Amino acid sequence: MDWNFNLTYMVSEILVFSVVAGIIFLGFGGEIFFKKTGISYYLFLLLLGIVFGPVLHLFPREPLIPALGLFATFTLIMVLFYSGMDMRIREVIRGSHRVLAQVIIYVITSIFAVGLFGHFILKWDLVQSLMFGCMIGGETTAAVVVPLTRSLKIQEKTVVFLTLESLVNSIFSIILFVAFLSLYQHGTTSWIVPLQSIGESFLIGITLGLAFSISWLFVLRYLRDYKYMYVFTLGLLFATYSLVNILHGSGLIAVLIFGLLIGNQRSILLRLRQKFDISDMSDQFKKFHGEISFLMEAFFFVFLGLTFVIEPRTIVYNLVIASVFLAILMSIRYLATRVSTKGSELEKDRQIIFLICAMGIVPATLSIVALNAGLPLANTFLNLTVYVIILTNIVTTAGVLWVSRRVRRVSH
Repeated sequence: MDWNFNLTYMVSEILVFSVVAGIIFLGFGGEIFFKKTGISYYLFLLLLGIVFGPVLHLFPREPLIPALGLFATFTLIMVLFYSGMDMRIREVIRGSHRVLAQVIIYVITSIFAVGLFGHFILKWDLVQSLMFGCMIGGETTAAVVVPLTRSLKIQEKTVVFLTLESLVNSIFSIILFVAFLSLYQHGTTSWIVPLQSIGESFLIGITLGLAFSISWLFVLRYLRDYKYMYVFTLGLLFATYSLVNILHGSGLIAVLIFGLLIGNQRSILLRLRQKFDISDMSDQFKKFHGEISFLMEAFFFVFLGLTFVIEPRTIVYNLVIASVFLAILMSIRYLATRVSTKGSELEKDRQIIFLICAMGIVPATLSIVALNAGLPLANTFLNLTVYVIILTNIVTTAGVLWVSRRVRRVSH
């Protein structure tokens, strides 16, 4: 009896560690493939999760769902912090008004277009339908956008624009989703609540993010010679996120601000008339945090695939509906891109801005939150979200390859 138990335990242990190793190898290989071809490794990781979960049934779905929500938030925090460290604050300020125009048109219009289609055509509950609109309405994932734009031969202004867009639209989507979820759970009909929530969340997030990150720069001055400073900084990052959320602010905005100031510490300290320099620590943080973020993303998308539900009777239907949503999103993105880039140097990169529409972590995270919240349509939302993530990554990949080849033909 004991021997059988030990054998079963060993087989399970070997299976788990083999899968972990496989995910890491596939993620690393996918990253190399991504840099060579522009094809997102997310697609491979999602498919791997689908094969391990609903196809082969190696991992049960239900026990993963509560843990995946927490894991998704953790991944999002890591990606936003890393993205903030990788951005130049001067370019952020210069391009912010055009980014804001892009995000307002793309995100807000997409949310309501998707939501109204779901309500009037698919006969979904209105508030739930708008929540689904927040899941897929206008998000572009920083985890794909940031490395992809860095690998393309486009101007720095375009890189900053797309990076900022991917960060700001995620924040809008999350805050509006939370506001609509509150409407649904509390049964209130006041639409002033979401608007107030957005303003308050941004203000609290920015204020506390600035306060904590500037204070931490001065702390690092005196603790720089101690070991494990990155781990200590990570602890403060999580504490900042938690405290800001407790105070009804956007913890994700605070995380982004934290990363932005750590990554631009030299110019910040000069503005504050401080002569000390912690650039070496900032560079170490960026390098190490980038690897941790990559690891979290790899596991997250495999886990997302594990929670996917395969129903042969509805595969074609879901794919058609997801394609309709993709058409709605791309139509609105085309309009938003034309308006936000008009009369600027960004016009020459308008096509690439339009085509880089890959979704990722935020839609997946919100679909898991909806599942944990017990929404009646949550399983439908999760499946459709996965389809839309796959389709937008395919569009981005095909679009980038097409534009790159056209640029090479022109240059020759």
